[in-house]
Formats: sequence, C-alpha cells, structure tokens
Amino acid sequence: MNLTSFIGQAKTAIDGKGRSSFPREFRRQLTASEGDELVVTRGPDQTLRLFTLSEYEKFMADLDSRSDRRQADLVRRGLCPTVVELDGQNRILLPKILLEYAGLKGEVLYVQASGKTLELWNPERFNAKYGLQSDDAIAAFDAAFYGEGLTEGGNDKR
Repeated sequence: MNLTSFIGQAKTAIDGKGRSSFPREFRRQLTASEGDELVVTRGPDQTLRLFTLSEYEKFMADLDSRSDRRQADLVRRGLCPTVVELDGQNRILLPKILLEYAGLKGEVLYVQASGKTLELWNPERFNAKYGLQSDDAIAAFDAAFYGEGLTEGGNDKR
C-alpha cells in the first residue's frame, strides 16, 4: 500500500513501561523507505503527534516559514520531540513526560491527522470532543458532512 496519508483509527493498550503497540492498520500503510523510526511530540488539545521522519521534516519546515517567529519559537520549544523506534514486537515507547501531558494511561486512540501523521488521544477525551453521543451531535456531524440543507430529511425552512 503506497498511501500519502494514514487512514483510520485504532485503539491499543499502553503497558506500565509506556509501550504501545503501533497498530497493524497503520504499519501496513508505511512504506519500506519510511522505516521503523517515528517522531512523537506534544500536539494540540492535549494530544500527541506521531510523525514519520519525512512528515516531521515537512512540519518543521512549515514552522520555520511562519512569519510570526515568536509563535513558531513557542511551538518549537513546547513540542518535546522524541525519536521512537518500533521494537521487535512493533511497539513504541512513549516518553513519560508526553504520556502525562496527553493524559494517556491504559489505552491510546490513534487517529489519522494530515499526511503520514497520527494524533494519539486519550480515548475518553476524544469521545467527549468528537463522539456522536447525542441527536444534536449526530445532526451537527451530518450537516458538516453533507453541507447545510443536504442531510437526509433536509433542513428545509420554507
């Protein structure tokens, strides 16, 4: 599979040492040239970001090109980037400081971001923010997905 972006979501356990299995769904989407090394950083909304090396380089180049140097420096200092490598059991070791930042304990939800980048979420936090747990949340999703007035049954206000 030669995709330019990750596709999907997967939930895995985090053991007491901070190791998480890198989901098979995403391993299959990596090319041989992307290797077994990834970069994990802090992300927005108390998440972690997991980049392939090439995606991390693109991210840093984008950060360097921002006109607001002060903002770019703030982001750079807050990232806490760490290179992680898939071990023989396809696990990655997430640094304790990043686990604490993202509130990850017991489980982690891997969610596609842009390109070959994943967001690592506390599953409860993700569900609270994006879960479709009420009729209003489902209606908002449908409206965003289909565009205003295009959901089933329509939003005709005649």
